[in-house]
Amino acid sequence: MGINVAILDTTKNKNSYYIYTKNEEELRQIAGNCLQNLTNGQAKGISVNRNLTVYTSLPEDREELNNVNSILETLVRVHDLILIDCDFDTPYGYFADAQEIYLVQSYDILTIQPLTAFMRELKAQNILDQSKLRILLNKHVKVRGISEKTIVGGMSKYNDPAMSFMTDLFDVNAVKFMTIQFEQDIYTRYLESVINCDVSIKGYSKTFTQTLKELCNWVYQNSMGNNSYRPQTSSYSNSTFSANMNDTLNQMRRKY
Repeated sequence: MGINVAILDTTKNKNSYYIYTKNEEELRQIAGNCLQNLTNGQAKGISVNRNLTVYTSLPEDREELNNVNSILETLVRVHDLILIDCDFDTPYGYFADAQEIYLVQSYDILTIQPLTAFMRELKAQNILDQSKLRILLNKHVKVRGISEKTIVGGMSKYNDPAMSFMTDLFDVNAVKFMTIQFEQDIYTRYLESVINCDVSIKGYSKTFTQTLKELCNWVYQNSMGNNSYRPQTSSYSNSTFSANMNDTLNQMRRKY
């Protein structure tokens, strides 16, 4: 959509490393130095196209990710939008400094418990800010007796496995959520694109594409219905950015 986007992969399994290096030595070399370069103030990632740069690393490279401030300062200086792919091993600093946190959940309720356990830890660290939370109910299918609100409600509380206590995580009636329907053809095409290391939305259904556009407007609002975009206006909570970083953020807000 013409937006200068960066994807930062902070996950343990590093799926983006395997997809975007395309088994090419030159791209593997770029990925291997990504995090160190970001820490040093140099944005040298894998250029997927003129609007997308991916910053990933070898799966075993974890220590550099702890340089949260340096990495984010470099990315914000160079890109208009930074998407951070996170998991339960991602350093807490990325969640503290994110403008929004997207919780992706399917109807597989067995995966809700570890997600709520992780959110409970974020809350204990005073990082879980309800105003940042957005929920994506992914691969939605009709399940008898289960509604979208039921799943969101299950995500809103942490239940101790022994059922000895419960922790409220967010207000189920206040958080925004979006549903992405499961389509067999879409999932098949996605698997093919991963195998071929060529991820795109070509050939996807109009319904699915429209849902992605709605999601885009969540992440990066469309201004006046044209090709001019502006970031969300939410602020960086619990930020430990340097003075230079805050100046950069303020410049971005004025620009858009």
